[in-house]
Amino acid sequence: MALGHPLELRERIVRAHVELKMAPQEIAELFGVGRSSVRRYLAKHAAGESLTPGVPTGAPTKLGDKELGWLRKQLMTDPYLTSYELSARYNKRFRSNQVHRSTILRAIAGLGFTHKKRPR
Repeated sequence: MALGHPLELRERIVRAHVELKMAPQEIAELFGVGRSSVRRYLAKHAAGESLTPGVPTGAPTKLGDKELGWLRKQLMTDPYLTSYELSARYNKRFRSNQVHRSTILRAIAGLGFTHKKRPR
């Protein structure tokens, strides 16, 4: 899921409506955001609510710094490991934190590697 718009942008959107009397559609075009977002920020402002972005939804990552360090070391040692081999090694090494191959693939991409290739 994408991160929300920064607080500064949200405040500029509200100021454009309040001070410049711009319509939501004009504001959306000017700032390059969706009309629904503009309407939502204006409604929050009118209700006296904070414009601060909320906490992103979703589960926390299953791989911490220790696991990512181990994964990076494995990839640096043998950059031609397949994702299947790597996930099997990971699950053997970290028995209390078993993960699916797709989790390993996302972690590999997050570390700047592509599977079965050297780092970018």
